[in-house]
Amino acid sequence: MHLNRECAYPDLSNLFLRSNVSDAVRAVEESVPTWIAEQLDMLEGPLPDVATGPNCSVPYECPFMSRCWPSLTPHHVNSLYRMKQQRALDLDEQGYRTIYELPENVPLEAIADRRRRAVQENRTIVEPKLAKALEVFVPPIAFIHFETVGLAVPVWNGCHPYDNVPVQFSCHVQEDDGSVAHYEWLAEGPEDPRPQLAASLIKACASARTIVAYNAGFERQWIEQIAAVFPALAPQLLSITARLADLLPIVRNHIYHPDFHGSFSLKKVLPALVPELSYDGLAIAEGGTASIELERLMFSGDRLNAEATKQLRSDLLRYSHPDTWGLVKLLDFLRKMLRSLSGFG
Repeated sequence: MHLNRECAYPDLSNLFLRSNVSDAVRAVEESVPTWIAEQLDMLEGPLPDVATGPNCSVPYECPFMSRCWPSLTPHHVNSLYRMKQQRALDLDEQGYRTIYELPENVPLEAIADRRRRAVQENRTIVEPKLAKALEVFVPPIAFIHFETVGLAVPVWNGCHPYDNVPVQFSCHVQEDDGSVAHYEWLAEGPEDPRPQLAASLIKACASARTIVAYNAGFERQWIEQIAAVFPALAPQLLSITARLADLLPIVRNHIYHPDFHGSFSLKKVLPALVPELSYDGLAIAEGGTASIELERLMFSGDRLNAEATKQLRSDLLRYSHPDTWGLVKLLDFLRKMLRSLSGFG
C-alpha cells in the first residue's frame, strides 16, 4: 500500500493504492534463505576487491561511493557539466585527470568548454551574447523566490501527496532609479496559505515590468496552479507569469567563474560573483531545513511558545531574504561586467 499521487484534497478516498505483489514474492521466496546466507558469509569475509567504475552507480549509486572513491582533486574532469561517468572515466584513462590538463582538441559541450577556458586561464569567461540576453530585464524589476512545504497527506484544495506548495516568499523590487524595496510574506498557521500569498505577491509585483526568478520554472508552475484553483486571482497571477524572466540560463549560457566548480546553483554562483554576500551565520542555512521548519511553524504552532514562534519566523525570513537580494546584486554584477568589457566603467 502506498500513497497515490493522483489523489487530490478534499477527496481522500483514493489516498492509498493497494497493489497485489503475491506472485512477485512467490517467485523469489525460495531464494531468500540462500541470499541471506550469502550476505552473512560476505560480512564475515574480507573487504571486497572490486575496481571502481560505472558498476558503482548501476543500477543505483552504491552507498559506499565516498569510501571507495578517492577524494576528487579540484576541477576533476568528473565534475564537468553534464559529464557522463563513462566519458569521465575514458578521459581519466587517457591521462586527463583534471580540467587543467584537457587540451583544446578534446571536444566538450559549450558549457563544459567555457569552464575549461575559465579554469585554464583563471578568469571569468563572459560570452559576447550576454548583452543581448540581458535586454529582457527591463526595469522596474521584481525579484521573487518561494519557500515550500511538501505534505505527504494533502490538506488544501486541489493539492496532491507531496506537492511542494509555496508558503513563503521574498521579493525585492528595483525601480528605474536603482532604489530597492523589499516585500515578504510568511504563513502563520495551518490554513491554506495560497490566497494570502497570491494577493501579497500581486501587490509586491504590481509596478514591475520584469519579474525575475532563478530557475523560474518552479515559480511559474506554482503561480499557474494557484491561478487555476483561485480563478478570481487568475488574471493578476497570469500577468506575473507573462512578465517572468529566468536568470539561471543567462548565467549558465553566458558566464563562467572557476569557483562555480561545475554548479550553477545560487549557493555557488553568488559567492563567486558577488563575494560580499554571505549565507554564513544563518540559523537556517539550506532548503531542506527551511521546509521542515516551515512545516513546524504552520502545524506545531500550539506547541511553541510566543518567543520560540517569533524566533522561528525571524530565522525563516532571514533565510529567504538573501536569495532575492542576491538576484538584485547578481543582475547588477552582470551589467557592470558588460560595461567594463565595453570600456564604459
